[in-house]
Amino acid sequence: MRNDIVYVHLDKVSHLTLTYGIGIRDFIGGIPHLPENVLSLAPVDPNQEIDIYSGFNMYIGVENVKAFLLDRTLKNLRWIDFDNSFDLESLTPQEVSEMLYLGHAFTHLKSPFYYKLQNNFVYLTLPNGANKVYYRFLPNFYHVMIQALTDHLGRAYREKRTFLRLRYHIQEIPAALAKQLLPLLISGAVFDFGNLKLQGPEVTVPILAAPDSVYQLKWHEPTMMIEKSNLVGRLKYQMNTGTWDLIVLSPEAFEDNLNF
Repeated sequence: MRNDIVYVHLDKVSHLTLTYGIGIRDFIGGIPHLPENVLSLAPVDPNQEIDIYSGFNMYIGVENVKAFLLDRTLKNLRWIDFDNSFDLESLTPQEVSEMLYLGHAFTHLKSPFYYKLQNNFVYLTLPNGANKVYYRFLPNFYHVMIQALTDHLGRAYREKRTFLRLRYHIQEIPAALAKQLLPLLISGAVFDFGNLKLQGPEVTVPILAAPDSVYQLKWHEPTMMIEKSNLVGRLKYQMNTGTWDLIVLSPEAFEDNLNF
């Protein structure tokens, strides 16, 4: 899997995001608070604590949750958070079946936000390394995306300018600029850091519109998204002033501005 692209597809109706290149560390750094309790939707590990009501592994407390999320031996994170362990007693067989389906098929049968669990997230890592994440509050995702794009630019720039590695700190993308990207994210957008361009203190990153069909592909290597996508704009960053700009090449791709 390429580590120099970020792909984002946003479904505002189901509060679903499908992404490549936005990992669990971006997620942890971008959300306001780490979940206090989670159920793993992956196959059960008999060596970890198991909830007797749902049959899922559970992790209680922020420190245990953080250790679980950052465990490098777990390649395919699949989990749902919950508010209180006592609430697990009231889960019905139907609700447990729905969560099993989430972890197996990587999609929802009904709303993935359960009143009994009071969950804010469902996090699913797909077989090809993409992540499907449901956010009860979508602005949480925008902050995760901003952090991921900012970090990707910093890494790509340092690879190009190793002798300036410690000289520059990359400022975060402003929320107002991220808002301009939203219409494109609903169709599917690729940020191609592999083709980052440097000209003096100016850095530009190509933005491509991805084909709608890519949204359905869970098993393919994401390089195909570069081959089948069209250039519609560029992100521009000035290293000397720390300012971001969006260069729009195809205005129609950014039409129908939506509420942040």
